[in-house]
Amino acid sequence: MALALLGTGVFFVWQSVLLPFGNVALPGPGFFPFLLGIVLGLVAVAIVIQAKWQERADQAGAISLGNRDTLVVFAALVGVGLFFEWLGTYVTLGLFTAALLLLVARTSPWRVVLGASLGMIAVWVFFRVLLGVQLPTGPF
Repeated sequence: MALALLGTGVFFVWQSVLLPFGNVALPGPGFFPFLLGIVLGLVAVAIVIQAKWQERADQAGAISLGNRDTLVVFAALVGVGLFFEWLGTYVTLGLFTAALLLLVARTSPWRVVLGASLGMIAVWVFFRVLLGVQLPTGPF
């Protein structure tokens, strides 16, 4: 999982440097993908370090693909990439949030609906209202 995250982070950074950066007050299209790539790279390195410490503690030598929650999050992130433009930002991120709340946090259905709804509103306020950026709306 760490290698997949590291590869994704490197890809994001590589592609984002080909786009205008802008600045913090007025970010360009390369600004957020660059930051995301850096964060993914740091998370991947942290996972590798933690895994090495765990391996030393266990000394079992068994290869692990990670736990269930890690695989669910990774699959959900792949789904976001696949459906972001097709379904639109708000529906895709709402489904992403709902999946994580239901499958990882194991919260009750009313909290899933509430959390996904508030998350979609927060994304709309941040990008559309505060930054003035129109995100893909999809068919809805």
